[in-house]
Amino acid sequence: LDTRYEHTQRIPVLSLALCFIMAYIAETFFGISDLVGAYITGLTLCTLTDASYITSKIDISAYMLFAPVFFANIGLQTQLNSINQSLLLFTIAFVVVALVAKIIGCGLVGKIAGHTNKESLIIGVGMMTRGEVALIVAQKGLSSGLVANKFLSCVVILIIVSSLATPVVLKMLYKNDDKAAA
Repeated sequence: LDTRYEHTQRIPVLSLALCFIMAYIAETFFGISDLVGAYITGLTLCTLTDASYITSKIDISAYMLFAPVFFANIGLQTQLNSINQSLLLFTIAFVVVALVAKIIGCGLVGKIAGHTNKESLIIGVGMMTRGEVALIVAQKGLSSGLVANKFLSCVVILIIVSSLATPVVLKMLYKNDDKAAA
């Protein structure tokens, strides 16, 4: 179909339908996350000649419809009023451990790959941001009963902190490089 109907709207529409079908099959028949089915669809579609065309068309739907609905749904499930003193201390520890673990883990891989200490630190800091996948995992845990609703707010706070802190820390790490280049 990709070669027969190159650059036509039916290919992105069929791709999106295949994504939904594979997500459904993964969760319903295999008992694994629907993310896996969607990911496998993406891996399959990336081999098509029209992959960049499909991406450009699907991105519009993702940013205009699916992402806002997803984030609104997560926001509606978040209960910030459930944060008490002990949960606040847990959240602070959770955020610190998550960010430091990401810096160390990814920085160590950078070091193993032959990067300098500063480059490895930059790699670790650049990777410390959390995003949609953390929300999806937390939401899946919530819906399956593995995670209590009050812990969803901890994940949301982690995502906000990491999303705000990452560019600030990266700018500080690159600050001396900018002066040396000037």
